[in-house]
Amino acid sequence: MFELLLSWVWLAAAPKAADAPCPADMVMVEGTHPEQLQRLCTDVRKGKCWAFFPGLMAQEARFTNVRTCMDRYEWPNQEGARPEVMMTFLEAEKMCAGRGKRLCTEFEWELACEGPKHLPWPYGWAQREGVCHNDKSYRHYRFDDLHSPDKRKRDRETARLWQGAPSGSYPGCTSAFGVEDLVGNVEEWVATSREEWPYRSSLKGGFWAKAWSGCRGTNESHSPQFRFYEIGFRCCQDPP
Repeated sequence: MFELLLSWVWLAAAPKAADAPCPADMVMVEGTHPEQLQRLCTDVRKGKCWAFFPGLMAQEARFTNVRTCMDRYEWPNQEGARPEVMMTFLEAEKMCAGRGKRLCTEFEWELACEGPKHLPWPYGWAQREGVCHNDKSYRHYRFDDLHSPDKRKRDRETARLWQGAPSGSYPGCTSAFGVEDLVGNVEEWVATSREEWPYRSSLKGGFWAKAWSGCRGTNESHSPQFRFYEIGFRCCQDPP
């Protein structure tokens, strides 16, 4: 049994993170990440919470200090570029390593999204339509085409399903640290931080057709070999 640390807090305005030695295409994410958060939901629809009481929050269990440089945009980390998808966790790891980086951890990603005030969405305490790119209609995929050994078939099916937006198209979906498109657009591979998850690979942030997606909520059900039409990633790097 672990000792439970529970504190109800009213969040005060937090200062911006200080300038840090990150590359020009990355931003510093620094702070303390609480493993568990409890908030007071004020708007429940179809089993999902769409708004929380502003500023009221309980922090529980493990706290982790985070200090990392994070890509401002989803891979290939270029403003206006189309985020790349259909890569496995293992492929994403190699691509980050090729730039001298690594995949972000689950806790780094959550802190980057929530900011120092631990907001449920990058922009505030209630979900707002159109701020992040996550309110498109769902398109059903053809399993045999998407998982075909023929790459041309996979590419055609991925193109048919694609509803993503160029990186940076939704400036309101920028976190307090300056990281863009963490919620919506493409779902992102992260390295698992929670001991109870079955794989070292997890997914964060939802995608273009998951309107309820926010900063918390992890998809832990896919192995490092899994690939899908809406999965991308971004990289992190340990600062000097």
